[in-house]
Amino acid sequence: MIDRPLYVDKIMAYTDTPFVKILTGIRRCGKSTILKMIMERLRDCGIPENRIVSYRFDSMEYEDMTAKQMYTELKGKLCQNGRTYFFLDEVQEIQGWEKVVNSLQSDFDVDLYVTGSNSRMMSSEISTYLTGRYVAFPFFPGVSNFQRAVYHCWRT
Repeated sequence: MIDRPLYVDKIMAYTDTPFVKILTGIRRCGKSTILKMIMERLRDCGIPENRIVSYRFDSMEYEDMTAKQMYTELKGKLCQNGRTYFFLDEVQEIQGWEKVVNSLQSDFDVDLYVTGSNSRMMSSEISTYLTGRYVAFPFFPGVSNFQRAVYHCWRT
């Protein structure tokens, strides 16, 4: 695992704020690894394990999950005595995830971190349901600034 303290520090600055942290980037650029690093930092800061909840929605286990089922599942994991930290990896696999995240953020004491690929995360649904409630962190694989600029020009 490659340590990426700049990314982790930048995201951790928003821990325990009312913003959903959205990590986007191409496949295999390290988003899931960053989530693991953030979870580890929270543990190091004394957050109990039962308050850190992680899901990988690209698993076959969740292939046919609906947004309502996702909401019920996550609501069942809420801690009764303190904030729950949710880490939702590849969340775009669940159609309607934006409503779920918005509901959790609005109704409960949660800190939410989500990842997804660029192509499926930047939909108008995010703007509709999460306007003013999220901060996005674009991720790039370990490449030079020149390669980033070329990638950006190629995909636009």
